[in-house]
Amino acid sequence: MYQLNCWKKTPGILQIITGSLLIALPTVPLVASAAPAPTLNSCPGIYYEEPFNTNVRVPQGCPPNAANQRLNQQELGQNIVPPARPTNVTQPPLPERRQTPIATVMPMAGKVSVKLTNSTNSPISYQAIGHTESRMLARGAEIVLQNLPTPVTVTMVRVDGGLLKVKPMSSSEEGMLSVSIDETSNFDGNQGVLRIQADGQVFLN
Repeated sequence: MYQLNCWKKTPGILQIITGSLLIALPTVPLVASAAPAPTLNSCPGIYYEEPFNTNVRVPQGCPPNAANQRLNQQELGQNIVPPARPTNVTQPPLPERRQTPIATVMPMAGKVSVKLTNSTNSPISYQAIGHTESRMLARGAEIVLQNLPTPVTVTMVRVDGGLLKVKPMSSSEEGMLSVSIDETSNFDGNQGVLRIQADGQVFLN
């Protein structure tokens, strides 16, 4: 009897191992679930392989790929402002082509006005290049293009395809150039481009 009680009081090696396993088993899933989740790669290598390398931007914070570099250069190009061209530089014709001005007008603060009189039997299309759209001038009508900055080019074309002769007329108004647009049958005398230089010299082509 004494031996039975003794057996019950002293745990054997088998009881110790079994008890340890029972205590350890519930903690294993807890340790596994407490392990940190693997971090996601925000810059996967696919962004640097074709065709994504040249077509898809990488997320912010990743090294740039070819698409990022190309788009960044385009954005920089849009922000670059080209230098302003000087407006007071006169470029006269080359010496061997130098022609005599048909008239001179005194620009007022760098601007002139041009009065066009249509003396033909056809409407005329005219335009101050860079300052007006193409407009129509009815036969027998006149128009004043005001405050055109010099240098300026005015083009004139007959709607019926006929030839033009442009003649300057005297004007008492300062800063005003008056021209009469007539018909001609001379191919060599066909004119339709009026150029006013910054110094006020007027040329015809």
